[in-house]
Amino acid sequence: MANSSWEGNCLLNFFNNKSSSEKDDKTIFKSKFTSPYKLLKCSHDREGRCILPILHTAGGLVGGDLLEIDAKIGINSKVLLTTSSAQKVYGSVGRSKINPKGAFALQKTTINILDGSHLEYLPQETIVFANGLYSQEFKISISDNSSFLFTDLIRLGRSSAGESIENGVFRSKLEIIRNCNLYDDWEFVDQIELNKFSFEAKSGMDSMPVFGSLIWICKKDFPKTKFKELEKNIKMIFKQNNNYLSLGTLENGLSIRFLGTSSQDARKSFFSIWRQIRAVCGFCKPEYQGVWPLQDSINY
Repeated sequence: MANSSWEGNCLLNFFNNKSSSEKDDKTIFKSKFTSPYKLLKCSHDREGRCILPILHTAGGLVGGDLLEIDAKIGINSKVLLTTSSAQKVYGSVGRSKINPKGAFALQKTTINILDGSHLEYLPQETIVFANGLYSQEFKISISDNSSFLFTDLIRLGRSSAGESIENGVFRSKLEIIRNCNLYDDWEFVDQIELNKFSFEAKSGMDSMPVFGSLIWICKKDFPKTKFKELEKNIKMIFKQNNNYLSLGTLENGLSIRFLGTSSQDARKSFFSIWRQIRAVCGFCKPEYQGVWPLQDSINY
């Protein structure tokens, strides 16, 4: 029997296309990809930032699927990388008599951010259906004067249909390291596993199906006064929110967690924080992207 699993690859190379004209300063890219990946048309904001949505054409992941993204963010580039829809992970446990324990769908992402560059990787949420098995790995390499912003939203089960994760498992590993030839300069390492026990536990998710992470790694010489201003503004956002939000301070950045019942609430919270990060960095105000769900454009 032939293997019906997807093995898709997406290679992205971003670089600054600045010419002798100061007005022509924007990031462009070259790419190579295989199914089920597809790239939608990119756009640029007024700072020349390349805004690129990635589409998964298969409609979801099943056990045994392997997806890989490899991106290089060239010198003095600005990139917003996103996706056009939620990633769905279908049930695997108990679906096959040959392999009743099921098989994990795996996504690997490797990103290298070079000098003076800024990457915002803001994909739509991942929905793990009942009995779905999903593992994701991120390896990020960043230079001293670059920055990286990442959001990750997970919904365990289709709660609107009364479904939970059941015997499913979500695993995530994120590693962020500064480029250094002499030694490993780790900025952030995060490893998470969510399952039925952690979903139901009072000390875990307490049956709230939406878990989110926002990680921001700034350049090493980021002013402390601006960092304090950012923390103050984010805490104000927390006071206006009815969900569970936490803020952790890193050596060069922030780690924020969300726990609640609404993916829309999570997106709105992270959008507000993203706007504060853009402001304190001196970048232009983020705008709602047309590839994102239309109903979420209200009241941003």
